Amino acid sequence: MGGEKLRRKGQVLEAADGSLLLVNEDKQGFRVGEGVVVIWDMCEGRTEDEVSRELASRSELDLEQIKPIVAEIVAKLKEAKLVE
Repeated sequence: MGGEKLRRKGQVLEAADGSLLLVNEDKQGFRVGEGVVVIWDMCEGRTEDEVSRELASRSELDLEQIKPIVAEIVAKLKEAKLVE
């Protein structure tokens, strides 16, 4: 896992049907679940490892279970230009 501090980009919006959207600076919207929004929000100024540790402390999963989940979500957020 990289040690670089992550930065959020874009914004979270609620669609008319109540679903959550993450919208990047190119105005592309991505329908996401609440868990993804929590991870996106936690990315501001933290490393991927710090996000994983924080989530592990909040949940019943251990760090080794959380790390690959966070890594996959952060990679997808980067690909969608929602995290750098």
